[in-house]
Amino acid sequence: MTAERFRTWVATVLIIGVSISAALIALGFGGALFVGWSGSLLGRAAGSADPSDFSTVVAGLTELRPIAIAQVGLLVLVATPVVRVAVSLIAFGLERDRLYAAITASVLALLLLSLLVVR
Repeated sequence: MTAERFRTWVATVLIIGVSISAALIALGFGGALFVGWSGSLLGRAAGSADPSDFSTVVAGLTELRPIAIAQVGLLVLVATPVVRVAVSLIAFGLERDRLYAAITASVLALLLLSLLVVR
């Protein structure tokens, strides 16, 4: 794998992740202009949603609540660098570069551990 192809992979992951995140956050903000943060784009009764509580994201998405849509955008934004490191690990593995693959695997493990442990 050439260095240019590696850079293209990484750039593509970052561009797609940030674009999806921005679109979801903008969609959430746009929906909030119409029905409020805790309202529903499906016309259901308003719920009580805390912007810092991500435990109700799935339920909020099923009811198309703007706050849940924006929260998914934030989750995609947080996941983007993790996916970037995973893509780098795959690329180093394909190159059979054991040193950089090991370093990248360590970084990925630390990222995942910090996301799962720290609350």
